[in-house]
Amino acid sequence: MYVPFQDATFVPVGLEAGTYMQGNITLPRVDAIAARDKAGKLWLAVTNLDPNRSVTVEASLKGVTPRTAAGQTLTAPRVDSVNTFEAPNAVVPKPIAAKISGATLSLTLEPKSVTVISVEQ
Repeated sequence: MYVPFQDATFVPVGLEAGTYMQGNITLPRVDAIAARDKAGKLWLAVTNLDPNRSVTVEASLKGVTPRTAAGQTLTAPRVDSVNTFEAPNAVVPKPIAAKISGATLSLTLEPKSVTVISVEQ
């Protein structure tokens, strides 16, 4: 899922992630990175670190007029889920699409997930 970020140009991301509590530790709820690949396509990777709650995020894309935004999200029943011979599809990417309104993307992230979106202009 991170292949598009290899040899890509970093794009700054401003983020108000919110927080969640794990025991007595406060952690950021969401993390994000962005990059533009050599073909000029914009890529966003957004991680919902909260293992229990989904979150809807909005990304304002300055200087970009998105037509479509879609990609994959990776999550599983448990944070420590792994694929095994008995359960080979416990952790598999699923398609996801973002809603677009003007220059703003909106997407809902599942708990404990990593989502990578490509933005078509």
